[in-house]
Amino acid sequence: MKRALLKDSIKEIKNTYKRFISILLMAFLGVGFFAGLRATSPDMVDTIDNFYDKQNVYDVEVLSTLGLTSEDIEALEQIDGIEKVYGEYSKDVILNDENTELVVKLMSIDDINKPILKDGKMPENINECLVESSFLEKMHKQIGDNIQIEEMDFEDDETEQNEQNDMIKQDELKIVGTMQSPLYISRDKETSKLGAGKIDYIIYCNRDNFNSDIYTEIYMTLEKTRDMTTSTDEYKNYVENVMDKVEGIKEERQTARYNSLIDEATEKVDSAQADFDKEKADAQQKIQDAEAEIQKAKDEINSNENTINQNEAKANAEFSQAENQIKQAKDTLAQNEKDFETKKKEAEEGFAQAENLKKQTQEQLDTVNKNLEGVQKQYNQLLEALKNESLPEEMKAELEEQKLQIENSITTMQIAKTQLEAGIKKIDDEITNRKK
Repeated sequence: MKRALLKDSIKEIKNTYKRFISILLMAFLGVGFFAGLRATSPDMVDTIDNFYDKQNVYDVEVLSTLGLTSEDIEALEQIDGIEKVYGEYSKDVILNDENTELVVKLMSIDDINKPILKDGKMPENINECLVESSFLEKMHKQIGDNIQIEEMDFEDDETEQNEQNDMIKQDELKIVGTMQSPLYISRDKETSKLGAGKIDYIIYCNRDNFNSDIYTEIYMTLEKTRDMTTSTDEYKNYVENVMDKVEGIKEERQTARYNSLIDEATEKVDSAQADFDKEKADAQQKIQDAEAEIQKAKDEINSNENTINQNEAKANAEFSQAENQIKQAKDTLAQNEKDFETKKKEAEEGFAQAENLKKQTQEQLDTVNKNLEGVQKQYNQLLEALKNESLPEEMKAELEEQKLQIENSITTMQIAKTQLEAGIKKIDDEITNRKK
Protein backbone atom coordinates (compact mmCIF):
# COMPACT_ATOMS: atom_id res chain seq x y z
CA MET A 1 0.00 0.00 0.00
CA LYS A 2 2.79 2.39 0.95
CA ARG A 3 4.83 1.49 -2.15
CA ALA A 4 1.83 2.17 -4.32
CA LEU A 5 1.27 5.54 -2.67
CA LEU A 6 4.96 6.44 -3.10
CA LYS A 7 4.87 5.44 -6.76
CA ASP A 8 1.74 7.46 -7.31
CA SER A 9 3.35 10.52 -5.63
CA ILE A 10 6.50 10.27 -7.74
CA LYS A 11 4.43 9.91 -10.86
CA GLU A 12 2.34 12.96 -9.93
CA ILE A 13 5.50 15.01 -9.30
CA LYS A 14 6.93 14.02 -12.69
CA ASN A 15 3.75 15.01 -14.45
CA THR A 16 3.52 18.37 -12.63
CA TYR A 17 7.20 19.00 -11.85
CA LYS A 18 7.00 22.74 -12.72
CA ARG A 19 4.25 23.34 -10.19
CA PHE A 20 6.09 21.20 -7.62
CA ILE A 21 9.35 23.18 -8.09
CA SER A 22 7.42 26.47 -7.81
CA ILE A 23 5.76 25.38 -4.57
CA LEU A 24 9.10 24.14 -3.23
CA LEU A 25 10.83 27.44 -4.07
CA MET A 26 7.99 29.41 -2.45
CA ALA A 27 8.33 27.30 0.69
CA PHE A 28 12.12 27.90 0.77
CA LEU A 29 11.55 31.63 0.22
CA GLY A 30 9.00 31.80 3.03
CA VAL A 31 11.28 29.96 5.44
CA GLY A 32 14.22 32.20 4.51
CA PHE A 33 12.16 35.37 4.90
CA PHE A 34 10.88 34.22 8.29
CA ALA A 35 14.40 33.36 9.46
CA GLY A 36 15.61 36.79 8.33
CA LEU A 37 12.86 38.55 10.25
CA ARG A 38 13.66 36.54 13.36
CA ALA A 39 17.34 37.51 13.16
CA THR A 40 16.84 41.20 12.27
CA SER A 41 15.31 42.41 15.54
CA PRO A 42 18.09 41.10 17.87
CA ASP A 43 20.74 42.42 15.47
CA MET A 44 19.14 45.89 15.50
CA VAL A 45 18.92 45.86 19.30
CA ASP A 46 22.58 44.82 19.62
CA THR A 47 23.63 47.47 17.09
CA ILE A 48 21.94 50.37 18.92
CA ASP A 49 23.20 49.07 22.29
CA ASN A 50 26.80 48.96 21.02
CA PHE A 51 26.35 52.42 19.53
CA TYR A 52 25.13 53.85 22.85
CA ASP A 53 28.04 52.25 24.71
CA LYS A 54 30.58 53.57 22.19
CA GLN A 55 29.25 57.14 22.36
CA ASN A 56 28.81 56.89 26.16
CA VAL A 57 25.14 57.94 26.01
CA TYR A 58 23.62 58.70 29.41
CA ASP A 59 21.45 56.31 31.39
CA VAL A 60 19.68 58.96 33.51
CA GLU A 61 19.13 62.69 32.86
CA VAL A 62 18.30 65.30 35.54
CA LEU A 63 16.74 68.68 34.71
CA SER A 64 15.62 71.59 36.89
CA THR A 65 13.97 74.94 36.19
CA LEU A 66 16.13 76.44 38.98
CA GLY A 67 19.38 75.18 37.44
CA LEU A 68 21.76 72.54 38.83
CA THR A 69 24.85 73.09 40.96
CA SER A 70 28.05 71.27 41.90
CA GLU A 71 26.35 70.43 45.22
CA ASP A 72 23.68 68.55 43.23
CA ILE A 73 26.44 66.59 41.48
CA GLU A 74 28.07 65.71 44.82
CA ALA A 75 24.71 64.53 46.19
CA LEU A 76 24.07 62.34 43.12
CA GLU A 77 27.56 60.83 43.30
CA GLN A 78 26.70 59.44 46.75
CA ILE A 79 23.83 57.32 45.38
CA ASP A 80 24.54 53.60 45.02
CA GLY A 81 24.54 52.37 41.44
CA ILE A 82 25.68 55.63 39.82
CA GLU A 83 29.00 55.26 38.03
CA LYS A 84 29.71 58.85 36.95
CA VAL A 85 27.90 62.21 37.00
CA TYR A 86 28.39 64.93 34.37
CA GLY A 87 27.26 68.55 34.68
CA GLU A 88 26.59 69.92 31.21
CA TYR A 89 25.46 73.16 29.54
CA SER A 90 23.01 73.91 26.75
CA LYS A 91 21.38 77.10 25.49
CA ASP A 92 18.72 77.87 22.88
CA VAL A 93 19.96 80.70 20.64
CA ILE A 94 18.91 82.46 17.44
CA LEU A 95 21.00 82.30 14.25
CA ASN A 96 20.30 84.95 11.59
CA ASP A 97 21.87 84.75 8.14
CA GLU A 98 20.62 86.25 4.85
CA ASN A 99 17.05 86.73 6.11
CA THR A 100 16.96 83.17 7.48
CA GLU A 101 16.23 82.82 11.19
CA LEU A 102 16.89 79.48 12.87
CA VAL A 103 16.49 78.27 16.43
CA VAL A 104 19.67 76.42 17.41
CA LYS A 105 20.45 74.45 20.55
CA LEU A 106 24.06 75.07 21.60
CA MET A 107 25.45 72.12 23.59
CA SER A 108 28.74 71.52 25.40
CA ILE A 109 31.09 68.72 24.37
CA ASP A 110 32.19 66.26 27.06
CA ASP A 111 32.90 62.55 27.52
CA ILE A 112 29.15 61.94 27.82
CA ASN A 113 26.84 61.78 24.76
CA LYS A 114 29.86 62.17 22.48
CA PRO A 115 28.94 63.41 18.98
CA ILE A 116 30.03 61.36 15.98
CA LEU A 117 32.53 63.32 13.90
CA LYS A 118 31.58 63.04 10.22
CA ASP A 119 34.02 65.50 8.66
CA GLY A 120 36.61 68.02 9.84
CA LYS A 121 37.96 68.04 13.40
CA MET A 122 36.75 68.38 16.98
CA PRO A 123 36.60 71.93 18.47
CA GLU A 124 39.76 72.92 20.34
CA ASN A 125 39.05 76.59 21.12
CA ILE A 126 36.01 78.26 22.65
CA ASN A 127 35.09 79.91 19.33
CA GLU A 128 34.97 76.63 17.36
CA CYS A 129 31.94 74.40 16.84
CA LEU A 130 30.50 71.29 15.16
CA VAL A 131 27.28 71.43 13.11
CA GLU A 132 24.98 68.94 11.39
CA SER A 133 25.63 68.21 7.70
CA SER A 134 22.13 69.37 6.80
CA PHE A 135 22.89 72.69 8.50
CA LEU A 136 25.65 73.40 5.95
CA GLU A 137 23.23 72.74 3.09
CA LYS A 138 20.48 74.86 4.63
CA MET A 139 22.71 77.85 5.37
CA HIS A 140 24.97 77.46 2.31
CA LYS A 141 28.02 77.20 4.55
CA GLN A 142 31.13 75.07 4.57
CA ILE A 143 33.77 74.04 7.08
CA GLY A 144 35.89 77.06 7.97
CA ASP A 145 33.03 79.60 7.74
CA ASN A 146 31.86 81.65 10.72
CA ILE A 147 28.33 81.89 12.09
CA GLN A 148 26.84 84.54 14.41
CA ILE A 149 24.50 83.45 17.19
CA GLU A 150 22.31 85.72 19.28
CA GLU A 151 21.10 85.06 22.80
CA MET A 152 17.50 86.06 23.36
CA ASP A 153 15.74 86.73 26.66
CA PHE A 154 12.42 85.09 27.44
CA GLU A 155 11.23 87.95 29.68
CA ASP A 156 11.18 91.73 29.62
CA ASP A 157 12.96 92.03 32.95
CA GLU A 158 16.31 93.81 32.42
CA THR A 159 18.12 91.93 35.18
CA GLU A 160 17.00 88.57 33.80
CA GLN A 161 18.13 89.61 30.32
CA ASN A 162 21.62 90.50 31.55
CA GLU A 163 21.93 87.11 33.22
CA GLN A 164 20.79 85.30 30.07
CA ASN A 165 23.11 87.24 27.77
CA ASP A 166 26.16 86.58 29.92
CA MET A 167 25.96 82.78 29.50
CA ILE A 168 27.84 82.55 26.15
CA LYS A 169 31.34 84.03 25.99
CA GLN A 170 31.86 83.92 22.21
CA ASP A 171 28.82 84.52 19.99
CA GLU A 172 30.78 84.29 16.73
CA LEU A 173 31.70 80.65 16.09
CA LYS A 174 33.87 79.00 13.46
CA ILE A 175 32.64 75.75 11.90
CA VAL A 176 35.45 73.17 12.17
CA GLY A 177 33.51 69.98 11.39
CA THR A 178 30.22 68.17 10.94
CA MET A 179 28.73 65.63 13.33
CA GLN A 180 25.78 63.45 14.22
CA SER A 181 24.38 63.74 17.74
CA PRO A 182 23.68 60.41 19.49
CA LEU A 183 20.79 62.09 21.33
CA TYR A 184 18.72 62.75 18.19
CA ILE A 185 18.81 59.54 16.14
CA SER A 186 15.26 58.28 16.58
CA ARG A 187 13.40 61.29 18.00
CA ASP A 188 12.57 64.81 17.01
CA LYS A 189 14.30 67.78 18.57
CA GLU A 190 12.72 69.52 21.54
CA THR A 191 10.49 72.54 21.55
CA SER A 192 11.85 75.98 22.35
CA LYS A 193 10.54 79.32 23.59
CA LEU A 194 12.37 81.02 20.73
CA GLY A 195 11.36 81.55 17.11
CA ALA A 196 8.64 79.22 15.82
CA GLY A 197 8.78 77.14 18.99
CA LYS A 198 10.94 74.25 17.77
CA ILE A 199 14.69 73.63 17.64
CA ASP A 200 15.93 73.43 14.03
CA TYR A 201 19.54 72.29 14.50
CA ILE A 202 22.04 71.15 17.12
CA ILE A 203 25.47 72.77 17.44
CA TYR A 204 28.25 71.49 19.71
CA CYS A 205 30.95 73.81 21.08
CA ASN A 206 33.70 73.77 23.69
CA ARG A 207 32.23 73.75 27.21
CA ASP A 208 34.62 76.61 28.14
CA ASN A 209 32.44 78.86 25.96
CA PHE A 210 29.69 78.69 28.61
CA ASN A 211 30.07 81.34 31.29
CA SER A 212 28.05 79.81 34.10
CA ASP A 213 28.51 77.93 37.38
CA ILE A 214 24.94 76.61 37.08
CA TYR A 215 24.44 73.52 34.91
CA THR A 216 21.40 73.17 32.64
CA GLU A 217 21.47 69.35 32.63
CA ILE A 218 23.08 66.57 34.61
CA TYR A 219 23.74 63.27 32.83
CA MET A 220 24.60 60.04 34.66
CA THR A 221 25.98 56.68 33.66
CA LEU A 222 25.18 53.71 35.88
CA GLU A 223 27.24 50.78 37.08
CA LYS A 224 26.74 47.45 35.29
CA THR A 225 24.61 48.92 32.48
CA ARG A 226 27.34 48.34 29.89
CA ASP A 227 26.83 44.62 30.46
CA MET A 228 23.07 44.98 29.82
CA THR A 229 21.14 45.43 26.59
CA THR A 230 19.45 48.83 26.49
CA SER A 231 15.92 47.71 25.60
CA THR A 232 15.69 44.73 27.97
CA ASP A 233 13.54 44.58 31.09
CA GLU A 234 16.70 43.96 33.11
CA TYR A 235 18.14 47.29 31.98
CA LYS A 236 14.88 49.18 32.47
CA ASN A 237 14.35 47.76 35.98
CA TYR A 238 17.92 48.60 36.95
CA VAL A 239 17.59 52.19 35.71
CA GLU A 240 14.20 52.61 37.40
CA ASN A 241 15.68 51.39 40.69
CA VAL A 242 18.42 54.06 40.52
CA MET A 243 15.90 56.71 39.43
CA ASP A 244 13.84 55.95 42.52
CA LYS A 245 16.91 56.76 44.61
CA VAL A 246 17.41 59.99 42.65
CA GLU A 247 13.76 60.90 43.26
CA GLY A 248 14.44 60.34 46.95
CA ILE A 249 16.80 63.35 47.11
CA LYS A 250 14.87 65.46 44.60
CA GLU A 251 12.84 67.52 47.08
CA GLU A 252 15.87 68.08 49.33
CA ARG A 253 17.99 69.41 46.43
CA GLN A 254 15.15 71.57 45.07
CA THR A 255 14.64 73.11 48.50
CA ALA A 256 18.37 73.73 48.89
CA ARG A 257 18.57 75.43 45.46
CA TYR A 258 15.48 77.54 46.11
CA ASN A 259 16.76 78.59 49.54
CA SER A 260 20.11 79.59 48.06
CA LEU A 261 18.35 81.98 45.65
CA ILE A 262 16.22 83.41 48.44
CA ASP A 263 19.28 83.71 50.69
CA GLU A 264 21.11 85.71 48.01
CA ALA A 265 18.22 88.16 47.78
CA THR A 266 17.90 88.32 51.57
CA GLU A 267 21.63 88.88 51.95
CA LYS A 268 21.40 91.92 49.67
CA VAL A 269 18.54 93.32 51.75
CA ASP A 270 20.39 92.65 55.02
CA SER A 271 23.58 94.20 53.68
CA ALA A 272 21.73 97.31 52.50
CA GLN A 273 19.94 97.56 55.84
CA ALA A 274 23.21 97.21 57.77
CA ASP A 275 24.90 99.93 55.67
CA PHE A 276 21.88 102.19 56.12
CA ASP A 277 21.76 101.60 59.88
CA LYS A 278 25.47 102.34 60.22
CA GLU A 279 25.34 105.50 58.15
CA LYS A 280 22.14 106.59 59.89
CA ALA A 281 23.79 106.08 63.29
CA ASP A 282 26.79 108.14 62.16
CA ALA A 283 24.50 110.94 60.96
CA GLN A 284 22.48 110.87 64.17
CA GLN A 285 25.68 111.03 66.19
CA LYS A 286 26.76 114.09 64.24
CA ILE A 287 23.36 115.69 64.92
CA GLN A 288 23.65 114.91 68.62
CA ASP A 289 27.17 116.33 68.69
CA ALA A 290 25.96 119.48 66.93
CA GLU A 291 23.00 119.80 69.29
CA ALA A 292 25.36 119.36 72.22
CA GLU A 293 27.50 122.17 70.83
CA ILE A 294 24.41 124.36 70.48
CA GLN A 295 23.30 123.56 74.00
CA LYS A 296 26.78 124.28 75.28
CA ALA A 297 26.73 127.62 73.49
CA LYS A 298 23.31 128.43 74.95
CA ASP A 299 24.49 127.51 78.44
CA GLU A 300 27.45 129.78 78.06
CA ILE A 301 25.16 132.61 76.86
CA ASN A 302 22.78 132.09 79.82
CA SER A 303 25.61 132.01 82.36
CA ASN A 304 27.27 135.07 80.92
CA GLU A 305 24.38 137.48 80.32
CA ASN A 306 26.36 140.42 81.55
CA THR A 307 29.01 139.83 78.90
CA ILE A 308 26.71 138.77 76.05
CA ASN A 309 27.13 142.02 74.14
CA GLN A 310 30.90 141.66 74.15
CA ASN A 311 30.81 138.02 73.01
CA GLU A 312 27.85 138.26 70.56
CA ALA A 313 29.99 137.94 67.45
CA LYS A 314 31.72 134.88 68.85
CA ALA A 315 28.42 133.22 69.88
CA ASN A 316 26.85 133.90 66.50
CA ALA A 317 29.82 132.34 64.76
CA GLU A 318 29.64 129.20 66.88
CA PHE A 319 25.87 129.01 66.39
CA SER A 320 26.26 129.31 62.59
CA GLN A 321 28.91 126.62 62.57
CA ALA A 322 26.65 124.31 64.56
CA GLU A 323 23.77 124.88 62.12
CA ASN A 324 26.07 124.07 59.18
CA GLN A 325 27.00 120.81 60.88
CA ILE A 326 23.32 119.96 61.30
CA LYS A 327 22.65 120.77 57.66
CA GLN A 328 25.57 118.60 56.52
CA ALA A 329 24.42 115.77 58.74
CA LYS A 330 20.88 115.99 57.36
CA ASP A 331 22.22 116.06 53.79
CA THR A 332 24.29 112.96 54.55
CA LEU A 333 21.25 111.24 56.04
CA ALA A 334 19.16 112.07 52.95
CA GLN A 335 21.87 110.66 50.67
CA ASN A 336 22.08 107.51 52.79
CA GLU A 337 18.32 107.06 52.55
CA LYS A 338 18.56 107.38 48.77
CA ASP A 339 21.34 104.76 48.68
CA PHE A 340 19.20 102.47 50.81
CA GLU A 341 16.29 102.76 48.38
CA THR A 342 18.62 101.84 45.51
CA LYS A 343 19.89 98.75 47.33
CA LYS A 344 16.35 97.87 48.35
CA LYS A 345 15.32 97.97 44.68
CA GLU A 346 18.16 95.56 43.84
CA ALA A 347 16.89 93.19 46.52
CA GLU A 348 13.35 93.44 45.16
CA GLU A 349 14.70 92.45 41.75
CA GLY A 350 16.02 89.31 43.44
CA PHE A 351 12.45 88.54 44.55
CA ALA A 352 11.33 89.22 40.98
CA GLN A 353 13.75 86.53 39.85
CA ALA A 354 12.07 84.09 42.23
CA GLU A 355 8.71 85.11 40.72
CA ASN A 356 10.12 84.40 37.26
CA LEU A 357 11.22 80.96 38.39
CA LYS A 358 7.70 80.39 39.63
CA LYS A 359 6.36 81.39 36.20
CA GLN A 360 8.69 78.95 34.47
CA THR A 361 7.55 76.18 36.84
CA GLN A 362 3.92 77.09 36.04
CA GLU A 363 4.70 76.81 32.32
CA GLN A 364 6.11 73.35 32.91
CA LEU A 365 2.97 72.44 34.86
CA ASP A 366 0.80 73.64 31.96
CA THR A 367 2.85 71.49 29.57
CA VAL A 368 2.47 68.44 31.83
CA ASN A 369 -1.30 69.03 32.05
CA LYS A 370 -1.56 69.30 28.26
CA ASN A 371 0.53 66.15 27.75
CA LEU A 372 -1.47 64.33 30.43
CA GLU A 373 -4.72 65.25 28.65
CA GLY A 374 -3.35 63.88 25.36
CA VAL A 375 -2.08 60.66 26.95
CA GLN A 376 -5.42 60.19 28.78
CA LYS A 377 -7.27 60.55 25.47
CA GLN A 378 -4.99 57.94 23.92
CA TYR A 379 -5.55 55.71 26.94
CA ASN A 380 -9.36 55.97 26.57
CA GLN A 381 -9.10 55.06 22.89
CA LEU A 382 -6.99 52.02 23.84
CA LEU A 383 -9.60 50.91 26.38
CA GLU A 384 -12.30 51.15 23.70
CA ALA A 385 -10.19 49.02 21.38
CA LEU A 386 -9.69 46.37 24.07
CA LYS A 387 -13.46 46.03 24.43
CA ASN A 388 -13.54 44.49 20.95
CA GLU A 389 -13.86 40.76 21.71
CA SER A 390 -12.96 39.80 18.16
CA LEU A 391 -9.39 41.06 18.50
CA PRO A 392 -6.67 38.45 17.87
CA GLU A 393 -4.84 37.37 21.01
CA GLU A 394 -1.54 38.72 19.66
CA MET A 395 -3.09 42.13 18.96
CA LYS A 396 -4.83 42.10 22.34
CA ALA A 397 -1.55 41.32 24.12
CA GLU A 398 0.17 44.14 22.24
CA LEU A 399 -2.64 46.55 23.21
CA GLU A 400 -2.41 45.38 26.84
CA GLU A 401 1.33 46.14 26.82
CA GLN A 402 0.64 49.60 25.33
CA LYS A 403 -2.01 50.13 28.00
CA LEU A 404 0.52 49.31 30.74
CA GLN A 405 3.07 51.71 29.22
CA ILE A 406 0.47 54.49 28.97
CA GLU A 407 -0.64 53.85 32.56
CA ASN A 408 2.99 54.19 33.66
CA SER A 409 3.28 57.43 31.65
CA ILE A 410 0.08 58.78 33.24
CA THR A 411 1.39 57.90 36.70
CA THR A 412 4.74 59.59 35.96
CA MET A 413 3.01 62.72 34.61
CA GLN A 414 0.66 62.86 37.60
CA ILE A 415 3.64 62.61 39.95
CA ALA A 416 5.40 65.37 38.00
CA LYS A 417 2.21 67.46 38.11
CA THR A 418 1.93 67.01 41.89
CA GLN A 419 5.59 67.90 42.38
CA LEU A 420 5.33 71.00 40.18
CA GLU A 421 2.19 72.17 42.02
CA ALA A 422 3.94 71.59 45.34
CA GLY A 423 6.96 73.50 44.02
CA ILE A 424 4.79 76.48 43.03
CA LYS A 425 3.10 76.49 46.44
CA LYS A 426 6.43 76.30 48.19
CA ILE A 427 7.76 79.24 46.14
CA ASP A 428 4.67 81.28 47.06
CA ASP A 429 5.05 80.39 50.73
CA GLU A 430 8.76 81.18 50.79
CA ILE A 431 8.30 84.55 49.05
CA THR A 432 5.49 85.45 51.47
CA ASN A 433 7.60 84.50 54.50
CA ARG A 434 10.64 86.40 53.22
CA LYS A 435 8.63 89.55 52.56
CA LYS A 436 7.22 89.46 56.11
